[in-house]
Amino acid sequence: MLSYSILIACSLWASMVFAGYDAGVTENIAIYWGQNSAGAISAGQPQKNLAEYCTNAAVDIIPIAFLSSFNPIQLSLTNMDDDKNLGDEIAACQGAGKTILLSIGGAMFYTGPSSPQQAQYLADQIWAMFGPPSGGPAPRPFGNTVVDGFDLDIEAPLQNIAPFAARLRQHIDDANGKGGQRFYLAAAPQCPFPDKNNQAILHGDDAVAFDFIMVQFYNNAKCDIRAFSSEDPSQSGFNMDQWDKWAHSSKNPNVKVFLGIPGGPSAVTTSEKASYKHPSQLAPIISYSKKFSSFAGVMIWDMSQVWANPGFLDAVSNDVKCPPANARKSNTASLQRSPRNHQKDWKM
Repeated sequence: MLSYSILIACSLWASMVFAGYDAGVTENIAIYWGQNSAGAISAGQPQKNLAEYCTNAAVDIIPIAFLSSFNPIQLSLTNMDDDKNLGDEIAACQGAGKTILLSIGGAMFYTGPSSPQQAQYLADQIWAMFGPPSGGPAPRPFGNTVVDGFDLDIEAPLQNIAPFAARLRQHIDDANGKGGQRFYLAAAPQCPFPDKNNQAILHGDDAVAFDFIMVQFYNNAKCDIRAFSSEDPSQSGFNMDQWDKWAHSSKNPNVKVFLGIPGGPSAVTTSEKASYKHPSQLAPIISYSKKFSSFAGVMIWDMSQVWANPGFLDAVSNDVKCPPANARKSNTASLQRSPRNHQKDWKM
């Protein structure tokens, strides 16, 4: 039987709103918000406002999905009938300790910058719109609220995405050098290695330094979570080990890697339904992933799916935020530590 103190330590996350992203732990949970994928399948699953999810202690990072176009610069968010309120909700989430990213891309993002020069210009514009206010003429969709960074969810072979990412990295590094709010740059490659759509930003001379990547271990039968075998994970096809090796040799050797999973049966297409796993099946995958020094936690697509799947988040959170039984004793000290379903586009 677990001691009372161990139970208290392992349930601590459930009784408080944790701080946001922490590169020093394996306990981070990131969940995308903004697309209401469950509501697209069932009208009875409306997406709640962002701030409502930020009261949940299990959630540490929320990428807002998506900035869906460069030409024009455009936000596409489901279930938001007035974008001007989103800045206040982001600020409320940050006040609760959550890390809020703006995710750029998505499955419908097909066109990259036309030249390296335009890539840098677009990065400057996006930083002016969503980074610290500079008093310039750029529109501010979230008002004076500032996101904590950007996630690049590149799912098509976009040209000139590397100079765009490099320019965002430059803005982030400059801002971090001044102290105050901490900014991050993340990416969400798919699990095939290398991911051809992210090759320019993750590999080679033009690669960019990322703070963390949230690998989509779904929709790819040969390498995603359905390929995992507890008998010999390294030979099963599930390739967390490849991504860990990449991390240590990447532009930022301290970059962290998240295990990306679907949050419900309808989070993946019918043809890829095996990509969804019940939490009891996820537990050994999470435990195995924790063995890698680059591992930082779990990413889930998406918030609407998780809330339509009772018990899923509690079970995953227990596996992510509490150590396995044979490690609890040694790790105890470290543990103590009305909606509408429609699309709203915003254009510059």
